[in-house]
Amino acid sequence: MDETNDKIAETVGLVNHLWLTSLSHAELQEQVQLNHVNHMWEHDRPYWYLWFNDCIGVYKMELQRATTTKGYDWIAEFTVKYYPSPTEPSFSGLSTLEKICRTSEMFHSLPSYGECGCPCNGLVHSEHQHKIPPEQSTGAPDVSFNEIIPPGFFYVGSLWIAFNSRSGSIIRLQSQTSWKTVIQKDFTLKDDAGEIITMLKKGDIDRDYPGFSICELLYRRAVKSWFFIHHYTFQNEFSRETDGYIFYSDGYSATAEPSSEVKKMHIQSELHCSMHDKLDPFSFEDSSMIMKIVHGERSKTVTAGQGTA
Repeated sequence: MDETNDKIAETVGLVNHLWLTSLSHAELQEQVQLNHVNHMWEHDRPYWYLWFNDCIGVYKMELQRATTTKGYDWIAEFTVKYYPSPTEPSFSGLSTLEKICRTSEMFHSLPSYGECGCPCNGLVHSEHQHKIPPEQSTGAPDVSFNEIIPPGFFYVGSLWIAFNSRSGSIIRLQSQTSWKTVIQKDFTLKDDAGEIITMLKKGDIDRDYPGFSICELLYRRAVKSWFFIHHYTFQNEFSRETDGYIFYSDGYSATAEPSSEVKKMHIQSELHCSMHDKLDPFSFEDSSMIMKIVHGERSKTVTAGQGTA
């Protein structure tokens, strides 16, 4: 196993431990409110679906990379997506095509109960109660449609975990108060048969998804569980707010422009076993990674609808 695969394996092992402990430990389960977790792989990329008792939708936490750097055993980068229920307020903030996708057969996925009668497939843990009946859709996309759904759909933010087995960890979240797309010119969205899906007008807001408020819930619960499983005793949290970006689409491509209307949010927790422990600062791809995911995939999203000006 090469070094990269070794770090991925270490990351996957600890993230599985993170969420399984959140399920099996009574006190932590009460605090984190995790109902169940599904660990899966897409080609060579691991991801986790997470269902919380007090949340209608489904989170997806997908590992993008795990690498070594000075001062840490490894640093892992995750993208976070949220699949809202059509009945919750955040659903209205999705783009036209995201809404169509979320209410289509792509999300008619049923729980996969194994021999233990548990939908947390791929993971072994003690018995616990689930909120998804066997006949009810899970709220997550069917795995057979993974390669059809554009990677930028349902994106809410990015999470980093920097782990040092001796001195502590840093968990960092980056998102925006809103992922907003404004239409620059009139165009029509059509399906594969040429039927009109909808007509969008210049100035329409086609997406206004509250990324940070959605992503912060997952971040805080991950921090709480990570703190618990590593027996840390000290936590320092830092936050920073800067101007964000609004995306402007002509139906075929999109451009990102800085704007004070939305805010880019940075928040991180430093977790230590001792107040004397010191963690090295680490660099990460700031907005460039988010621009690639949201801006780049936005172009594919509109094109997939066969937009015509």
